[in-house]
Amino acid sequence: MPLTAQDWYKNRPWIDEPDADIDGYCRKLARPEDYDLKAKLEYWQEHGVVIFENAIDTDLIDLLQEDLDALVANPKDHEIFVEIAGRQRPANECDAETLRNESRIKFCNVQCASLAAAHLSLSKCVTSFLGHIFQSPPCLLQSLLFHKGSQQPIHLDYPYVRTQKHLARMAASWIPLEDVHADSGPLEYFCGSQKPEIMPFFDWGGGNIVMDPDAQREPMEFSNYLTDQMKRLAIEPKVFLPKRGDVLIWHAYLAHAGTEIRNPALTRRSYVSHYAPLDAYPDLHMKPRAIEKGHCVARNGGYVFDLPWYNGKVKLPSHNALSATV
Repeated sequence: MPLTAQDWYKNRPWIDEPDADIDGYCRKLARPEDYDLKAKLEYWQEHGVVIFENAIDTDLIDLLQEDLDALVANPKDHEIFVEIAGRQRPANECDAETLRNESRIKFCNVQCASLAAAHLSLSKCVTSFLGHIFQSPPCLLQSLLFHKGSQQPIHLDYPYVRTQKHLARMAASWIPLEDVHADSGPLEYFCGSQKPEIMPFFDWGGGNIVMDPDAQREPMEFSNYLTDQMKRLAIEPKVFLPKRGDVLIWHAYLAHAGTEIRNPALTRRSYVSHYAPLDAYPDLHMKPRAIEKGHCVARNGGYVFDLPWYNGKVKLPSHNALSATV
């Protein structure tokens, strides 16, 4: 059954509604945040992104770097999947040289083996802010770990990340694991593009707004459509050149891309998390009574659930390092 624009509008977060009252919402809060929540919500409403600077635990970043090094050096030990040039395959079918040097590679759901990744996904500023957006605990839907810039054409997340119960109730965070150089293929994003009222939904066929097995259009057609829309709306991209410890959070409908890698010797190590609220999290992505039975990582008001289909026994180094501190 296709997902349509109506499905998006009927279950989108409160802040996306035309009558969203940010002032009233902030006045009713029992206690303030340790950041200017009203300003962040207003910026999100207008631009579709927020940035928290120097807000991420750099010790966790160091641990995830070590995990990535271990995964790249010994891929045959792990059941993590990787995506190379748009095609997924098990990491244990790849050689270390490919994983180290291929630019269009994503390590998928590395939180299954990396406790550092799970903890980073539940960084306090992210779970706090998305808790206000969702009005429900943020839960990790999926993660992507990058060694180099993706060079991915302009796109939106929701046509591809669509397992949540309510399509519009999704957002993402982007954490650099190192200072990002302008020649490494940094992320770019298009502020203000997150409003379907001004940028209509792309029709993948028969009114379907997601790419599913019945889609009649191709991803490059979608990318060309978005490029044309950015020109029509006169929205220029902003290039994200963060320092290690910063984080960018973006709206599910925000257009973004990976820019060209101008210096192939440079890495652009980064970690992306996609979230849905607990009340829209897919049942099949968690074990029965997952919270009560501890089949999850719970931190800062958010959750990373153990994926029922993941059976990998070998954990990355951060698992032991962080388990010893809990």
